[in-house]
Amino acid sequence: MKNIIFAILEEENSNGKIIAKNLSKELNIPFYENEIIELASKNSHINKNIFYTIEDWKLNKIISPFPVDFSLGFNLPYLTDFVPIQNKVFIEKTKAIKQLVENKSCIIFCKCSNYMLKDYKNCLKILIYSNDEERLKTLNINLNKSLKDCKKILKKQDKKLSSYYGYYIGENWDNKKSYDLFLNSSSLGIKNCVYILKSLYNSI
Repeated sequence: MKNIIFAILEEENSNGKIIAKNLSKELNIPFYENEIIELASKNSHINKNIFYTIEDWKLNKIISPFPVDFSLGFNLPYLTDFVPIQNKVFIEKTKAIKQLVENKSCIIFCKCSNYMLKDYKNCLKILIYSNDEERLKTLNINLNKSLKDCKKILKKQDKKLSSYYGYYIGENWDNKKSYDLFLNSSSLGIKNCVYILKSLYNSI
């Protein structure tokens, strides 16, 4: 039996999560998102709320909004040997993902999972993106806010996404060399995106 991993990532408000969940149902394979944090929290004994907070934070390599984790000091009295909690969280999430994908087909919906699973030959790295007009519509439906407010929120979300990838992997979130396939959900539609990915799975 083949084991195919989908690492599905999205530009904010591009319906990537819906596509990933629908694909999970179509293929009858597990979908993992919150389960990643639950497992990473359990394994590391780091409160899961810290994971969620860091997910939503605008990260900066110079100014750290989180305390240094002194448990990673390796018994050496130098600050350079201490690891910020956001770095440890990334390491634990990576470990959890690798644990979840072992010996099974599944769908991982997690930022930077394309990087975390870059050495897995059976992993298809997919980026779902959308036109800004459609993203604003999705945001408006979900939050029921004015167009002006939605534009501000979308701009802030894009900055967070950019800083997240810049902090952890030092590249743009939409770097074409980091993915196997790009899908525009606004032009293709959710059903067609699922169909394309399902067909890809069945053809391998």
